[in-house]
Amino acid sequence: MQKICFVVPYFGQFPFWVDYFFASCKANPSIDFLLYTDNTEPPTLPSNVFYRYMDFEGYKRKVSATLGINFNPSQAYKLCDIKPAYGLIHRDDLKGYDFWGFCDLDLVFGSIRNFFTENLLARYDVISTHDRRVSGHCCLLRNNSKYVNAFKKVASWKKIFEDSQHHGFDEKDFSRLFVGYKNYPKTLKNTLQYIFLPYSRSAYFVEHYSTPGLRYNWLDGSRNFPTEWYWSDGRLTNNAATQEFLYFHFLEWKRGWGEMSKFFEVPPSREWLISSVGFQSFFSENKLT
Repeated sequence: MQKICFVVPYFGQFPFWVDYFFASCKANPSIDFLLYTDNTEPPTLPSNVFYRYMDFEGYKRKVSATLGINFNPSQAYKLCDIKPAYGLIHRDDLKGYDFWGFCDLDLVFGSIRNFFTENLLARYDVISTHDRRVSGHCCLLRNNSKYVNAFKKVASWKKIFEDSQHHGFDEKDFSRLFVGYKNYPKTLKNTLQYIFLPYSRSAYFVEHYSTPGLRYNWLDGSRNFPTEWYWSDGRLTNNAATQEFLYFHFLEWKRGWGEMSKFFEVPPSREWLISSVGFQSFFSENKLT
């Protein structure tokens, strides 16, 4: 089984749903997560999430020293820009892994290995869960020199990393190494990508419909998105499809949650429901058939 590690730097107070993220990590024991944070070690931290204490100033120094730049943003959100460089920044932590990746905390995983299969990992070097761009909230890259240093192929990477403003480097500039000619017919697009974008030749960019409510329509082409998602012992489904899903990125819903944690039951049970009002336990057989 090929070894995978997601790198997750997070500075500032954990969101109040973080135990649900950890619970979904725990349900994927063959996947490792590397957590750099200035939070104290959570008592709910599963054994496959490796805790590294570091404050934001220390992390900025680590990035600057490794990349040979002046990385000194005032806001931790800037870390989104440097996600494609995590493989190099954390190269010592990632020794022995076949793939490294990045993900966000505002999601819960289903069964990762059911989607990132051994056949898929053997065939491709970069795996994105969006079809037209690198998915900044969940992406895998092969842990070799080519892909650890791929971000350097973007000519402006140093300028963007050193600018304190957020540029969306992960989903915009970095994506252009793998995806282009988006408005061309599919066959022509694929041909042009193969010829002019060599990094696209071993990249798997397929939409997983895991961030509903934004620019992508739902599976059936409509805007009728799920109103409930169900998690049961690592299995993730919803009320708008019969299939399982790799993860649910609740970007839209969290904006309405604010600090209203009363809907969040901690610690999570073996089964829970996610809706626009938060997380709730449930024990209904018919929701996960």
